[in-house]
Amino acid sequence: MNEGRAQLSRRSFLTLAGFGVASAGLLARPALARALCPTLPSALQRASGDWQLSFTDDFTDNAGFDQRWIKVTDSGGETKSVRRPENVTISGAGLSLNLGRNRDNRGGNRPFVGGYVRTKDFRQRYGYFECEMKIANEAGVNNAFWLTSVPDSEGDKRFELDVVEAKFPNLVHVTARQWLPVKKVLSKSYRPRLKLANEFHRYGMLWSEDSFKFYFDEKKIFEAVNDFAHTPAQLLFSNAVASFAGKDDGDVDGAATSIRNIRVFQNTEWQELQVRRCS
Repeated sequence: MNEGRAQLSRRSFLTLAGFGVASAGLLARPALARALCPTLPSALQRASGDWQLSFTDDFTDNAGFDQRWIKVTDSGGETKSVRRPENVTISGAGLSLNLGRNRDNRGGNRPFVGGYVRTKDFRQRYGYFECEMKIANEAGVNNAFWLTSVPDSEGDKRFELDVVEAKFPNLVHVTARQWLPVKKVLSKSYRPRLKLANEFHRYGMLWSEDSFKFYFDEKKIFEAVNDFAHTPAQLLFSNAVASFAGKDDGDVDGAATSIRNIRVFQNTEWQELQVRRCS
């Protein structure tokens, strides 16, 4: 065993055959997997089946982060922001997507900058996905944790699953969206009686072959039928100043979206069923 594997931490991976999941060689050691994450989310404590941790990161290791994630450069979409790698930072406090002024705004239509990351190799179909996030203390910012299908496996159905698009001060918006072959949107907005920028909150989604269930601080806030999302998806975090997120005051310097950790779980019975179907 090499030194990297000897120094196991909460950010280790489990291999899940048939789902294209990144590996750290731990699948054959389920006791260790449970030890890395001793407490299941309450949604899974109530669900049937054997749940195993498949991906986790607490964003405190720069070298490990670069092995697992890609910092995305992006200036598209219906936003006022350019997302740049230098606006993504890792520290002892976790992952920060830093907001600021775009000092190279020649076109004039994207006056802000933000951050955007996606998993490099990790993909998973179905399971439970959650993060602890504190949104930027700024109006007009979309703070997002989401999943998308990937071209090499999506076939003719492209989809996006927004575990959360959170907006100041207290808007939690969740969506399951099919982009192709036809557009279909299943969504709901929820407003807790608190300010999301004041502390970290837990955002989760239970994605199965039959349904989507969305959670805020362990409370189910939306459920919908799944009839289109059946291929592996990548994980993404991003933020952006955008008109659809509300009116901004023109100055977001110093603000950031903070992610303390991410955990993904897989139901081993679902995995075995998919493997049998493919064999």
